[in-house]
Order: sequence, then structure tokens, then C-alpha cells
Amino acid sequence: MNAKANPVTRRTVLQGLGATIALPWLEIMSGRTLAAAQEQRDPGRLACFYIPGCINHYNWFPEDTGFNYTISPSHQPLARHRERFSVLTSLSHIEGRISGHPHPYNFLTGHNINITPGVLTNTVSFDQVAAKYIGPTYLPSLALSWTSGVGAATLSRNALGVDIPATADYRYVFENLFPPADSSQLKQAKARIALNRSILDTAVGDVKDLQRRLGHTDQQRMEQYLTSIREVEQRLDDRDAILTKGRPKFDEASVRTEPKSKTSFREHIELMMDLIALAFQTDMTRVVTQSLGGEAGPTYDEYKDWSKATGAPTRGVHDYHHKGSGNRGADNSDTKLIGLRDRMYCECLARLMDRLAAIEASDGTLLDHTVLLLGGSQISSHSGSSFPLLLAGGNRLGFRHGQHLKWKGNDRSASDLYLTILQQLRCPVESFKESKGPITELLA
Repeated sequence: MNAKANPVTRRTVLQGLGATIALPWLEIMSGRTLAAAQEQRDPGRLACFYIPGCINHYNWFPEDTGFNYTISPSHQPLARHRERFSVLTSLSHIEGRISGHPHPYNFLTGHNINITPGVLTNTVSFDQVAAKYIGPTYLPSLALSWTSGVGAATLSRNALGVDIPATADYRYVFENLFPPADSSQLKQAKARIALNRSILDTAVGDVKDLQRRLGHTDQQRMEQYLTSIREVEQRLDDRDAILTKGRPKFDEASVRTEPKSKTSFREHIELMMDLIALAFQTDMTRVVTQSLGGEAGPTYDEYKDWSKATGAPTRGVHDYHHKGSGNRGADNSDTKLIGLRDRMYCECLARLMDRLAAIEASDGTLLDHTVLLLGGSQISSHSGSSFPLLLAGGNRLGFRHGQHLKWKGNDRSASDLYLTILQQLRCPVESFKESKGPITELLA
């Protein structure tokens, strides 16, 4: 590969993080995507970021609509990317609307998780639909969070509606982005794939014997299960092929994945976003979700700073979400504090967009081939009636940005947005959950 005049180095990949994580030099780090380096067409990528709790709606929503709208205070950090993002107001889950704290469960699924009393049910999240069609990659998808685990910690659900565990471990993320470098580790990885294939073959055989004795409804359920197994088998084949290709050469000893502060909100988000940029540039995965915080915590250091800046009492995050939400007035100190948090989210998104825009793709930049969704399920705490949403990137995928779109009440659902994104990512789908059709106003 020939280096560009302004290559992306270890320093520029994680600029501003200091000693947080020192990435080694990779062959891909020449300021270009893997596809551009190989003179191939760049695929689409998708990253979804969830905002927990409430927002400061006084500062979030622009006062006017259309292409000439005035950027709101919360979105000011994104002003330099005005033509690359849009503000979407009044989308929500309609049939799948829920309240309370479990919004992360259905933010990307649109399913009413309480539809069966006493039993939490769910369906596939739209990021996993994307992962099914826009691969193959070494990792079909990557689920990140403020804490490792399932439930409200993750945004991703598989085809059966089962939680896909998320991680908050930077080292784990980095180590799993690439095939093993050591030949013995590579052999072990291939052996694990062979073992998994054997287990799946046994499971399919047992299921087919059972399926013959089932009623019609149970046979349909079992066929859905078998379809999921076949998808796993395909991913094993894809992973085996990528293992054979190996990974870019880099200095393993130079990798450090310890943050300066384990209680810094901004640093955690930025470090994860840098790993996302690396994952997309090296094409190790094309789909990422990240929950940016919990509905009730943790209380990062920044909350103390924001409390001093706004005069808000020192509280836990859960109480800030409650006290700072609703129609308490723009001058309410807790509401102002939430506004500072919202602005930080937009600063982090703008920083990620800067990085993606600096990476050359086969056509345009990596940002042009990446769809970024930042939003949450609540304007005020517990309410799921209107989602605060920003859609960014993907200009070469057919998106038209630089506008504020607002709908009446239940005119359009978030499922319509998810369908639009899936179709622009060239996924062969005609519907998603309660969708009525794509949002054409977003398309060029």
C-alpha cells in the first residue's frame, strides 16, 4: 500500500486520548478504508447510539423545520457537519410503546416487551437485520455499552429476540476485532469453529427428528429456530474464510487499553467510538450498537462538574433524569445539567464524524458510507411518546441531510426510519416491525 500525504497514524486514530490506548501501526492506516486500498466498492456501515433517560427538550429540538432551520443549542457541536446530519422529531414506537426504565430493550426492536403479562418478550433488533445482509465480516456485529451484560445493558437482540451481550471492556473489544496473530491461536480458533459446526450438526439432526412429531404451530416455531441455526452456520463459514486471510500486522506489545480515568463519561464514549472507527476502517465489522449510559447510572465525574456549572444539587443519575425532565422550565438547574450532558453526546458524535470524514473511501469518505443514529426513547423520564433522534452520515448511500423533519403525533413510527436505513444499506427487506414505508424526505 502507498501512504497518502496525510496518513492516519496511531496518534491521529486516537488523538486526544493521550495514553488511554496506544494503537499499533496497521497496514490499513494509510488514511483509506480497506476497500479503497484494494480498489473495491465500499460497503455500508451502521452504528447506533442510545441516550438513556430524558433530554433537555428546550435545548434539543430546533424551533423551526426544513433545510433552513436554526441549529438548537444541544446540536451546536455538530454545526460543522450541518450537511451531514438531520434532526428527526416525533418518531416513536406506536404499537410497541412502553414506559418506565426498560426502553433499551425495545429501542431498536419496536416490540412491546410487555405484550404478554408477566413475561418479557422481544423480537429482532434492526441492527441485527443489517448484520445479516451487509456482511460477511470477521465480527457480524459489535455490541458496546457502559457496562458488560445483557438486559438493559445491550441494544441488540437476535432473530429470536434474545439479548446479545454487550461489553464495556476496551481490551476485549480490541482483541476480538482481529483474527489471532499467533499460529497456535489461529489453529485453536479454527478448531473452535469446527467444534461449533459439529455441535450445530448434532442439534439440527435432533431437532428434525423432534419436528416430525410436532403440531403445525410448533413446527413453525421450530423452523424459525432452524433458520437461526443455518444463519449461524453461514457465519461460521464466513469467519473461517476470514481467519484464513489473517489479520494486519501490528505490534501487539504496544497495545494498551486502560483509560486515564475509569469514572470519566466522555473518555469512555470517545475510546469506544475510536474503536468503532478502527473497526469500520479495517472492515472487521460493519454494524455496532452502543448504549451510552444506564437509566439510573453510573454517576460519572462529569455530573459533578455539571452540577457545579448549573447549580444543580448533587444527585444520582436516576434523580437527574427525573428532576431534569418534563416541563420544569429552561432555567431549572437539573434541566440545565441534562442539557450539558446532551451537548457532550453531540460533541462526541461530531468527533466521531470528524474521524470518519478524514478516512478516504472508494467513493468519498468513510462517513459517506456510514449511517450514524444517535437518540433515545424519552423526552421526559419514563415517557416513550416521542424520540429525540439524530441521523448522520451515509450521504453516498442516498441520504439527504441538513434538515429538521417533524411529524404529527403518531404519523410515522421509528420502524419507518429503521426500514429506510436498512434499505439504503441495500438490505433486501420490504418492512420492519410496524413500518408503513420508507421516509422519502430523507432520501436524495
